[in-house]
Amino acid sequence: MSHGLTTPQFWQIFLGTTFIWLGFASGGLACHDAASTIRLTPTSLTFNAVQGATNPPNQTIAVSRPSTWSATFTTSDNASWLTVSPAATTITTSKTLTAAANTAGLVAGTYSATITTMVGTWCKNTEPVTLIVSPGSGGGGGATSSATLRWNAVTSTTISGYKVYVGEAPRQYSRAINVGTVTASTVSSLTVGRTYYFAVTAYNSAGESSQSTEVSKTIQ
Repeated sequence: MSHGLTTPQFWQIFLGTTFIWLGFASGGLACHDAASTIRLTPTSLTFNAVQGATNPPNQTIAVSRPSTWSATFTTSDNASWLTVSPAATTITTSKTLTAAANTAGLVAGTYSATITTMVGTWCKNTEPVTLIVSPGSGGGGGATSSATLRWNAVTSTTISGYKVYVGEAPRQYSRAINVGTVTASTVSSLTVGRTYYFAVTAYNSAGESSQSTEVSKTIQ
């Protein structure tokens, strides 16, 4: 009699526990899947400016998701010099965000921030943003000049744009400039007398290519 009562009670508890565990696991996977399918292009932003000069051009972020149902969509940032809009809207399959950097009052240096996007209240994505403010040519900042780069267009696949990487040591880049789909770009705010190294990548919705052959130039 005792054995007959114990076995059914054991399986009732076991099955109940299993059901609850699967319910939590299912909820976690659903949120993870939704978050992983939301794509931000490009995956990072870099603004370049000169101290005391005009603000750098605004940049856009393309947001895409496979779902066709509408959801609330909010954006925010964690830096006073950065603004992303719209701050609150709705999204179905795609949305375009605009990021703007305000350099007023900033001294020369590198600034970091993060843009956070949220679909509904459960799926969050973040994107790093870098602002590089170079010293002006006056006020002891040192003379600056520019370098113009040209490269062959990628024809083997459809691309969304190119990025120009700039640094003062081989393969160690401190700036990444999103130049769009053009195949030539002038990099400004380069200090006269220093040697700079450059490389180019292409990107699309599938990701970013490897870096091109590196070239260098001493600014005069």
